[in-house]
Amino acid sequence: MPTVVWLIAAVHLVVALAQTAVFPNARSPDERQQVDLVLQVAQGDAWPWPDPGTAFVTEGVDAGFFVPTDRLPERQHLADRDDVPARGERPSYADAGGATPLDGPVDEPVYNQLIQHPPLYYLLGGAVVSLIPGWADQPLDAVWMVLRWGNALLTAVLPILLFLTARRLGLASPLPVVAAATPLVVPELMHIESSVNNDNLLIVLFAAATYLVARVLTGDLRWRTGAALGAVTSLALLTKGFALLMPAWIVLAYVVAGVRERRRADAVRGLLVAGAASVPGALWWLRNKLEYGTIQPHGTHAEPPDLTAVYGWSDGGWDWLSRFAERMVTLFFVNDHDSSRSLDPSWWMARVALVVLLAGIAVALARRGLPRPAALVLLFPIPALAGIVARGSWEQFAAFGDTAAAQQGRYLFPGFVGLMVVAVAGAVALPVAWRRWLLPGLLALAVAMHAAFWHDVWTLYWLPADGIGGLWRAVEAIAFWYPFPPVLLGVVLVAGLVAAGFLVRWTVREAAAPAAPVEREKELVA
Repeated sequence: MPTVVWLIAAVHLVVALAQTAVFPNARSPDERQQVDLVLQVAQGDAWPWPDPGTAFVTEGVDAGFFVPTDRLPERQHLADRDDVPARGERPSYADAGGATPLDGPVDEPVYNQLIQHPPLYYLLGGAVVSLIPGWADQPLDAVWMVLRWGNALLTAVLPILLFLTARRLGLASPLPVVAAATPLVVPELMHIESSVNNDNLLIVLFAAATYLVARVLTGDLRWRTGAALGAVTSLALLTKGFALLMPAWIVLAYVVAGVRERRRADAVRGLLVAGAASVPGALWWLRNKLEYGTIQPHGTHAEPPDLTAVYGWSDGGWDWLSRFAERMVTLFFVNDHDSSRSLDPSWWMARVALVVLLAGIAVALARRGLPRPAALVLLFPIPALAGIVARGSWEQFAAFGDTAAAQQGRYLFPGFVGLMVVAVAGAVALPVAWRRWLLPGLLALAVAMHAAFWHDVWTLYWLPADGIGGLWRAVEAIAFWYPFPPVLLGVVLVAGLVAAGFLVRWTVREAAAPAAPVEREKELVA
């Protein structure tokens, strides 16, 4: 593995860990419910897995955060607050009520809808929490942060899997390194990585599956590869329902590989092995069908709600579609945090990144940066995921007139590796010498993306009422709110700056080096 890839992985991890400080606890999608379910597993209340409509959010989880969990009505000016206890003196899960069901606004318990998902992520999280001595009596914001760090470490492998996938597909140097750096251009991905969310386990499993699919597409039809692909699929099926698209994806990969390699028998054998290895995960969904009469039961109701269509296209279909398209783009690259849909700097930078991404994909398909069938297989999860999300969102609109339900760009992250590798493959249209400037260009775009993203975040959360003049007070507030000693975060940030310095040095040196004779010859041929 080239040193530069390890540097990229280090910077990627440090940015994710930095976001654990910049975003207060519970300010990520469904994070309160995610943590709550992990804690219920740790104390034995959510295993065996609860039936639909029987799991509640507990009172104790409220000890772990100090800001609203849903959309924010205005800027928070957290640097001006003085009502947060000092580090180490903050309430514990037991202090705040423990496993007592949390009362909702209409005098009924607040249900935890996340039991609609399979249990693997929560079992792993519960195991982590169980390693903390007396966790229920420790300040819960610190326990929460342990889980956040665990998620960041889990997803630290993503740049490495991107590099391995691009190299396996035969992309010429330096394109595999460029592919490894693509997570840095998507701040929202790193926001999710820094939070407690079952998306993270699914993203990593899909990334591993993408690498194995790339092996299949490049002629690796051995039974061992099929077994590994099936095992990863099985784990993904035990993580989240989006994994239900994986069997169709695997079939497509083996069909394309069998035809291209003219080894149909080997492809059939590999496919059968992959299918057999994925059976354990598939059994969870069969169990749902047999026990509850549906593949994925509703989390908050014992009986699925009536989704009979009441509204049609003429009742606001265009509004639903325009909002869906906007949310899937914006909330893929960045996040507006307060659901205001403001046309702020990060919103505009998301459009810049989208144009770059689509241009790379279009050129890759037109100029065959990868064999076109292989590229389409790699891209398959993106439209499949978008279709699943669109169907669920439309059902909510048709039944209840809700034009905003389930519109989260993060739902496309499982297809991230294939999407980015194909986009990077579009660089085949560039002269060979120019490709060495791709990584500097990508890093410059990443800096611009994060500058816009973090400007919006600091403005919304931390800056005091007197604005940018209180920037140092905002830094002090972040250090005070952080449940771990600030020196730990400082060491991480210094290590990240050192890694970033070496990465920039390597990037500039490689880009500015004189073209090798082989490169000049390739340019002349092109």
